[in-house]
Amino acid sequence: MKKKNKIAVFLFVFSLVGLYVVIYVIPGVTDSLRRTTVLEFGHLPVSDTVTGWIVRDETVYLADRSGNTAYYVGEGVKVRKGVKILDIAGTGEAPETSESALSLLTERVGGAGAFMAENTAPESCVVSYFADGYETLFSPDNMRTITKKQAEALEGNVERLARESVLRGEPVCKLVDNSIWRMLFWLSKDSGSVVKYEAGKTVAAVLPKGEVSGKVSAVLDQGEDWLVVLDFDRYYEDLAQIRSVEATIVAADYQGLLVENKNLASENGRLGVYARQKSGEFEFVPVKVHASDGEWSVISVSSFTDADGKQVKTVNIYEEILKDPGAHYQEKK
Repeated sequence: MKKKNKIAVFLFVFSLVGLYVVIYVIPGVTDSLRRTTVLEFGHLPVSDTVTGWIVRDETVYLADRSGNTAYYVGEGVKVRKGVKILDIAGTGEAPETSESALSLLTERVGGAGAFMAENTAPESCVVSYFADGYETLFSPDNMRTITKKQAEALEGNVERLARESVLRGEPVCKLVDNSIWRMLFWLSKDSGSVVKYEAGKTVAAVLPKGEVSGKVSAVLDQGEDWLVVLDFDRYYEDLAQIRSVEATIVAADYQGLLVENKNLASENGRLGVYARQKSGEFEFVPVKVHASDGEWSVISVSSFTDADGKQVKTVNIYEEILKDPGAHYQEKK
């Protein structure tokens, strides 16, 4: 490569590196060195990330004979009373040598399984071909007594019931009342998170396939943990299939000025920030916190009413405040 070409390549690479530094590095360094920040309006969702356990009013139905199956209704479809769900073509009892592919599931279902008259829906419901055998445990009647340890100790996955042939007594489908369903989750007493939940309060559950709105129906003391029960009457995809699901429960969504908690200061027993005045100096201004997620807080705008019923002037949107009020306090001393 000629010397001129090498110089041109070097200059090109050097320019790219310089451009990268200008665009990405310098702004970050500048921001980290900046002593102040500007208050802006926003919203703060107060939430908990939990493992939710689904409770449904549901019944697992068993094959009344052995034979080949024909299904007439798809997974998750809502049907009316009297709709034909499936047919089983066979002579009845299975040969003694036949082995059940769903023996463990059948055992867990136990006496809770039922036979469906003429394989037709006994009432309006949602049809599902998935079951885990814990339909009786996670029922509306039992849900308030389930403990966190019980739920976490469960063994076995959700099994698919739809198949080409079945044996008498095996689960073949599940019918679910989707007019209302519940979710259980537990909060440690050490976390203090339970204060966000009270019976009758509306919350939102952010789930893998969407967000649904519901209400807190109960908060129960179970020793080391609080059991929270949520009621939902909105459709959720995969509702009939899942037993447990990772969920973010949004207990509240506050709006106001957002401030990082590390920017807050205390003076004479009052909480506040150091805001820039017209003179250029920073002075302590009291604030009122409406909600916090541990890192950020929502505070009042312009003014607020204190504990004595007095109106207190506070900060406004776009006011400049100190990032490190503690350091400023030390400087003043």
